[in-house]
Amino acid sequence: MKKRTLILMAGAAAAGAVGALQGLGPFNKIKFKNQHDAVSRYVQTHYPHALYSPISQTKSGWLTVIRRLNMPPIMLYITLSPDGSFVFKEVASGTAQ
Repeated sequence: MKKRTLILMAGAAAAGAVGALQGLGPFNKIKFKNQHDAVSRYVQTHYPHALYSPISQTKSGWLTVIRRLNMPPIMLYITLSPDGSFVFKEVASGTAQ
């Protein structure tokens, strides 16, 4: 194997490891599985046919954006209650939390 190929393969493996740790791309649903399950149920119940963005970690919980056809997006803040259930707070796009 050429040295250049080996270096490229090592770089790709390192980038994949970083993506997995940070929950980027396809790793987002793996890292935040419980949150995705809860958000998916919430969106299906409240906004059928809407989509939501990858989930990101915040200081106090998680954040995703609900996207609806021909409607403004909704920022959905997710926190964990003391009893272990998820609490959702919607904030209309363009307004402060």
